Amino acid sequence: MLTESFIAATLTANKAVAHASAALKDVGIFLHEFQPQRVLRHGFKKSSSQPGCVAISDSHIFAAQADKAVVNVYSRERANQEATVPFPERVSSLAYAREAEILVLGTEGGRLILWEVATGRVTNSAASHLQAVSCLCITPRNEYILSGAADSSIHVWSLAKLVSFAQSSDSYEDDGASNAPIETFSSHRTAISALICGHSSITTNFAVSASNDGTCHIWHIQSCQALRTLLLPSYAVSITLDPADRAIYFGCENGRIQSYDIFQKVPTTNISLSSPSITAAIQLVDKDSWKTPSADVGTANCVTLSYDGTSLLSGHANGTVIRWDVAKRRILQELTNFGQPITNIEMLKPEGFLNVKRSGYTISSVVKPNLEFTSMKDNGTCGVPAKYGLHVTITAQRSLSEHDEFEQAVTGPGLPQSMLDAAIRSLSMGNSATQVSLPADTAEISKAERLEEEVSKLKQQLAVLHDLEEKRRERKLTRMGKRDELAVKKREAYFEAKRRGKDGDAAMKKWEKTEAELDRESDEEDLGDGEEMDIG
Repeated sequence: MLTESFIAATLTANKAVAHASAALKDVGIFLHEFQPQRVLRHGFKKSSSQPGCVAISDSHIFAAQADKAVVNVYSRERANQEATVPFPERVSSLAYAREAEILVLGTEGGRLILWEVATGRVTNSAASHLQAVSCLCITPRNEYILSGAADSSIHVWSLAKLVSFAQSSDSYEDDGASNAPIETFSSHRTAISALICGHSSITTNFAVSASNDGTCHIWHIQSCQALRTLLLPSYAVSITLDPADRAIYFGCENGRIQSYDIFQKVPTTNISLSSPSITAAIQLVDKDSWKTPSADVGTANCVTLSYDGTSLLSGHANGTVIRWDVAKRRILQELTNFGQPITNIEMLKPEGFLNVKRSGYTISSVVKPNLEFTSMKDNGTCGVPAKYGLHVTITAQRSLSEHDEFEQAVTGPGLPQSMLDAAIRSLSMGNSATQVSLPADTAEISKAERLEEEVSKLKQQLAVLHDLEEKRRERKLTRMGKRDELAVKKREAYFEAKRRGKDGDAAMKKWEKTEAELDRESDEEDLGDGEEMDIG
């Protein structure tokens, strides 16, 4: 049977409020089952978190303590508090890079701190934000970190660059240019209140950001180009995306939920924006927002979607968790009330699926930050500190025959025969250059040379395909912009003809011909790419 649960964190703003159960006293993080039963499973104590200050990995929960420069670490497997980790400045936001096993911390000083939880290594970025980092998110393949701040800017950072040994900082306070952001999105005018990125793992992935003035931008992450602008009736403090990136759901300051269908055509407003780079804004009206049962629920501080995307959960300032029907855009029920403002909520992966592919290792316990790694000068030829060690437990989820050679060597009773044979051949071929007594296996050498030649050809073909893909992506973005412009001109011509009492359809034919010509040119360019690829 499938089991779906969520984790909610609260801010203990009013310690006088008592929970219904004495066992929940001082509990700040709750593990609550969503289905098939709706019951509280466990509570983690001694935590009080601001919005955006909780991150969840497969093995642990990280919660930045409100108004303190510490992060509480809880083990999900053992259901206890594992550590309390101090930092040099207060943490204002958290995000976890899965697979990379890195906790990203945004600080009140405007910098990022990256903590490798399985090694204890810590690196930090330059203090590029002028004010505290208010929002963090990480792209699906852990390529980029997006950070929004109260200074209205959103920086795009390269995660690999920040954790690279070659670019490691000399101290905890290092502000080297090597740790600077690679791009900046600066279309907002007020403090960033919410930020999220799409689920796509390709280069056309987008981000959604909202600010305190009620403005929301949908923008391309790699180029920081604004794709669409939304105007909300009440500014958003939390955002979540449909699993297929079809719709955006906003948790608003007035407690309501506002949704936007990305593929739905909505009339644009005739407003004048100060920046010519911002596209025409789309006004979302208050009547289309999902209404709460009463104004007493307070701000919708956090929102999350169920695994199938049919239910949305929102955590509110009065401690209520509300379940919404996404299709009908109305409340299904109030799941529970934790008695304190809910600041963070996240739906966990369902449990009970058969044949789930799991990682080959687990983090049994996190390693506290070790500042020695950032101060060591002699790291050897590879740049890795001598005391750098990975603390994980290697697991074998599949049968031994399904493992690759490395997994068989680590988890099996000994080295596999194929690996031993390959090692002997390598030694034999290496010694043949210096020892005449060992005969050279010319057939093996010739085979290796042929393989190297084939690999070289494949690399060249991949380089050509990559260049063609980049050209197609740039043309596609340009084409989309031109088609949007033509669509606006078609509508203007239609309404102008109607205003003069003429045929609106005839007035649009000029622009329809231009659209057809644009499509024809695009087809010819795509055909040319295909011929170029064949030649390559």
